[in-house]
Amino acid sequence: MPETTAVAAVEPTGVARQAILDARQHVFGYELLCRANARDTGWTGALDEASARVLDDGLLSIGLKTLTSGRKAFINLTTGMLLSDAATVLPPESVVLELLENIPADSATLEACRSLRARGYALALDDFVPGSDAEAFVRYASYVKVDLLGTPAEEWAPLAHRLLPRGIRMLAEKVETREVFERARSAGYSLFQGYYFCRPATVTVRALSTSQI
Repeated sequence: MPETTAVAAVEPTGVARQAILDARQHVFGYELLCRANARDTGWTGALDEASARVLDDGLLSIGLKTLTSGRKAFINLTTGMLLSDAATVLPPESVVLELLENIPADSATLEACRSLRARGYALALDDFVPGSDAEAFVRYASYVKVDLLGTPAEEWAPLAHRLLPRGIRMLAEKVETREVFERARSAGYSLFQGYYFCRPATVTVRALSTSQI
């Protein structure tokens, strides 16, 4: 009688998506975030692991089209993911690569951004702070995301007026009220994300085992 090999159960994993809307409140894209399962509301593991799992689940287990309905997928990149060039497994027309705010601006990271931009990838600067090291990445950015809760309201418009002439789209994060939405839109922001519109929703999938891969 032939031997059978038991396949261990694999814990379901998940990807949360939070909508990014335009000024008419139509969905422009989705930021994809790692979740251990459907019950989790955040991620407490290593950021490199989170980025890698979003890539794996988005491509292999779920599929970008299923996650985003054909709209742009905003995916966080850590320093390690940026330098490894791992994100280039994704088609440039389907994604926006978000540089996390703690990525150092050095010759290696700047060259990686230049190379990604040259290959057609759009880059976003996450939680951008004026005057920070992230200023060095502005030349490669197509989007700048501003945390409205962490940025004084009087700085919203001057920042937008400085960056808009460079062809950068301003994305307001953590929009929690209609008043904030209207003020940010008046300040020159054209994309919006926050609990005023919706909270992240998790799509779960049973991850592939090693033997299945």
